[in-house]
Parts: sequence; C-alpha cells; structure tokens
Amino acid sequence: MIGNKMKTMAGVPSRESVARLLARSHFKIEQGITRIFRLIGPDEDGSMEPIKLLEVNKRTVPVGIQPVQFGSHDAGGIHYPSIIVDITPSEFQQVKKGTLQLPNGWRLDKEYSR
Repeated sequence: MIGNKMKTMAGVPSRESVARLLARSHFKIEQGITRIFRLIGPDEDGSMEPIKLLEVNKRTVPVGIQPVQFGSHDAGGIHYPSIIVDITPSEFQQVKKGTLQLPNGWRLDKEYSR
C-alpha cells in the first residue's frame, strides 16, 4: 500500500482504489445518492471484469436493475471499465429482501461512505 492508494505492480491503481475514487466522485456530483456499494461477480478476478457499483439514489425513478456500462478514462484516473446500477431506496430494500435480483450472479459487497 502506498499512502492511501493501493497500487498494482504495473503502477496502475488497484480496482479497489479506482472503485473508491468512483464512489467519492459520484457522491460529490449527485446529491440524491444516499449509499454506494461495490458489486462483486463470480469472475471478479478476471482482468477484463469491470468495476461494478450499486448506487441508492432517492432522485432516480424505479425501473428495476438496469446496469449502465462505461469505458475506462485513464486521464481521469479511471483505469478500468465500470458498470453503475442506479436504484431507488425502495428498490434497495427489495434487493436486500431478495425480491429484486441482481444480474449475473452479482452480490453486494463493501459499502462506501460519503
């Protein structure tokens, strides 16, 4: 670990470090976000696996689980592709109860704080 950022051997920030950067950025730009979780899938160790975040947003509309994919943006410090799932607080309760399923074997993992 170097300072507060974990680095891979090639000097590129780790997935976890970039996931934290994404979460902090999203909290800053979208005031309706109340919680952000990392989503983990069965192929999480794959080199091409995107960073996945679930964002609980009180300003979004309930449309179920609709992942939106983004490419990497090296200049902005985002060295991996990402997938964002934006859901309402009510939908989040459904995810926790298991009545609204995450796709592709994904599961909730670490929660990021504001």
